[in-house]
Amino acid sequence: MAGYEVDTIESLSIDLCSKGGVNKYPAKAHVRRVAQATGKSDGLIALEGEKSAYYANSDQKRHWRQDRYFYYITGCNEPDCYVTYDIGRDVLTLWLPTIDYTRVFYDGRTSTVEEALDKYDIDQAKYLKKRPRDLQLKSICKPLRPYDHRILMLGPGTSLKPPTPDFKDTMTLKNAVNACRAVKDGDEIELVRKANDVSSEAHKAILTHLKDLTTESQAEGLFVDVCLSHGAHEQAYGPIMGSGPRAGVLHYMANEHKFAESQLLLVDASWQWPSREAKSVYEAVQKIQEECIALVRPGKKFVDLHWHASHMAIDALLGMGILEGDHMEIFHSGTGTAFAPHGLGHHIGLDVHDLFPPPSKADGSQASDESFMAVAELQISSDVQKAYASFAQNHSKWAAHPDFSRPEQFHLKLASLQGVATLDVPPLEPGNIVTIEPGLYFNKFVLETFFLNDPKHRKFINTGVLKRYMPVGGVRIEDCILVTEKGYENLTKAPKGEEMLKIIREAWR
Repeated sequence: MAGYEVDTIESLSIDLCSKGGVNKYPAKAHVRRVAQATGKSDGLIALEGEKSAYYANSDQKRHWRQDRYFYYITGCNEPDCYVTYDIGRDVLTLWLPTIDYTRVFYDGRTSTVEEALDKYDIDQAKYLKKRPRDLQLKSICKPLRPYDHRILMLGPGTSLKPPTPDFKDTMTLKNAVNACRAVKDGDEIELVRKANDVSSEAHKAILTHLKDLTTESQAEGLFVDVCLSHGAHEQAYGPIMGSGPRAGVLHYMANEHKFAESQLLLVDASWQWPSREAKSVYEAVQKIQEECIALVRPGKKFVDLHWHASHMAIDALLGMGILEGDHMEIFHSGTGTAFAPHGLGHHIGLDVHDLFPPPSKADGSQASDESFMAVAELQISSDVQKAYASFAQNHSKWAAHPDFSRPEQFHLKLASLQGVATLDVPPLEPGNIVTIEPGLYFNKFVLETFFLNDPKHRKFINTGVLKRYMPVGGVRIEDCILVTEKGYENLTKAPKGEEMLKIIREAWR
């Protein structure tokens, strides 16, 4: 570097000053995406955050969790706040509750205006003049002329009160946010990746200490302990630690039983599968999952993945001898749902069952919540037949066409109307994060009450073989899959199958 003395360079110093905090949640980027998705160039987006509340007849506060729509727009994790976004002026304003100094000693406080400007990616922060249950928008924004502005809200259930009913639009905003939340940006993908990493570590901890655990509550405690130690203070949903028969309850969260003779959480000293039946069920579910994950790519309809998993489940149950008879008759009779009752997966993000893009109408516009429900109920047989025919083009062995006019041919309709697998939901696209979580379950009450006492289903079920599989309870394997430009990335690192058993064996030595 000719012309510069070394000691001169060494003495050089640079001071960097940042206005406000760094690494902020990208609120402005999110709200701009939402505004663009509404198709509006003017108007006001208005949202209310989750309110703090007390338990009935108690002075103890309920567990609080921020409204996920509000959080997506703001990144603000404080109660009793509101947010407005002036689309035309590109101004995002966070409205803070007035601080009650008499409660600061007991409950702490929310942010001051100065702190909020430092913490959040917003343009303005202001105090509400009081703490009303219903916020009058005319008290926090200039009067809006109905011919050039609209107030966009989430739905009729909001407590926000517009100046007049004519100003209120409760349809556009929700569809816009749903569409934006379904496609994750880089920051969101990294957060989901981190959540998967922490959860995977918690799963490994349970495998490592399984020989020392004797109850479901101990397993839950260890799982939560690992999450907390990694800075994850909130569970996306209550941990499910169902052992034995309780594994057949999809959302079992009591976690209050001893393992006793449960096969899928009690591993005996031989370091092998506790039974041939448990091994067969687990390997069948793992095969279904691996094959469905391999099919994930942009442009793929989730309903096709769901149908693929449904057929593989029936093949597996036929192979075990639990079901007997013609594959396609079993599929269209709905008997397979006795053991595989739920959809293959769902979007994941701010909510564990995150939002998916609203269905599109024929003209390319997005349907409202009300019209979406109507579409779901009125999809006629020809729609389902057409979609299934498209699926069957690549699956000749599953290509039989049922008569949808017969009431018993309900399963194909049911499978096409489950959340993200709805026929009208757009295909997968890069930035989507979905779960692939097939499962096989043996729920005594469901089987005896709804299937074994019905000749239509009982004729396909071998009760002698089923009896051997009942102690298994159930198996579900769930991974979070990011849709990429060229295919997919599996974000879940929790060990499965032989890798899982290896950890257990090594811990037992």
